[in-house]
Amino acid sequence: MKKTKWVLFFVALLGSSAFFYFLLPKLNQVKQTQYSQLAFQGAFFIPVEISGFHSEIPYIAVDVDAKVTSAKIDLGSTQFASLPSEVIQECEGKTFFNKRSFLGMRGKQYESDVYLLPKIKINGIAFSKVPASETNLEFKKDATLVDSKDSLPGPLATIGWPLFQKTNFFLDCQNSLLAFCDSLDTLREKGYPVDSFVETPLLLDRELIEFEAMTDSGTMRCLLDTGCTWNMLNKESEGGSNDHMIFNQISLGEHAVLNPQNSDLMEFDPDKECTFPMFKIGKKDFGEITFSKFKTPLKVDAIIGMEFLESKLVFIDFPHRKIYFYEHSSSELPISQQKNP
Repeated sequence: MKKTKWVLFFVALLGSSAFFYFLLPKLNQVKQTQYSQLAFQGAFFIPVEISGFHSEIPYIAVDVDAKVTSAKIDLGSTQFASLPSEVIQECEGKTFFNKRSFLGMRGKQYESDVYLLPKIKINGIAFSKVPASETNLEFKKDATLVDSKDSLPGPLATIGWPLFQKTNFFLDCQNSLLAFCDSLDTLREKGYPVDSFVETPLLLDRELIEFEAMTDSGTMRCLLDTGCTWNMLNKESEGGSNDHMIFNQISLGEHAVLNPQNSDLMEFDPDKECTFPMFKIGKKDFGEITFSKFKTPLKVDAIIGMEFLESKLVFIDFPHRKIYFYEHSSSELPISQQKNP
């Protein structure tokens, strides 16, 4: 039963460092000039080995200033990267960019210093001029709901979705890999069952990886979050009030005023769950899904975490604003074990 796992895992809401950032115009300018050294030509598929899973959250090896560190892959994060203080301070050539404020899922405001790093490498692919935030330890503590007994591979950095937006993102947990990939055609050539992928629009209007799913209680807007262990439901599913969602797109610029005492506004009880018999994405019903219920003041209906994603193939096509899902069958062999025709 899932309940017994709460003593083993922590739930990192949007990941333990998946900051709910509301980007400053200056940072958006950096985003537009990002990846000047990435020049992919034609089709490409560049696999990256997943080194392991911490509380089911995947992490990989990342080269920062010629030093290898482990980094969680957190698609719930709108930051390019978040690095422990000791990693940033040892990075030569860094330049201070700004100090930015952000909200966590508890509705509290935090601050973090942001530096521009000359280069981050993932499996030889160089990302230049990367804005990297220094990990805010208070936020990290607040995001931990239940202590984990997993062993950590040293201090963990975090990589968010913006780092992948010029390369597309493919996740295959069954084969312990993620990949930079240009298209579905390339995935088909690699042996993946592309014709059975389920397509749904990628919603990026809030600078989050979101999509819509149909449940027995209607349509929900879901945040796709590899930095979250479990599926989390913030929406009342039985006609209740959603007035706790006080931080919406209109009010976000005033979040310091909305919570002047910087109080913890989140409610969470690990014993409260909600199960839907139907969870339909695009044209496919993925069947029964269980959510852990919580209340955050941020306007997020639901978080789809690794509990759902670990058994799926996921391909995010940023240029065409599409997300594709595929569910492995119980008898299906990993691609790495399939014989070539």
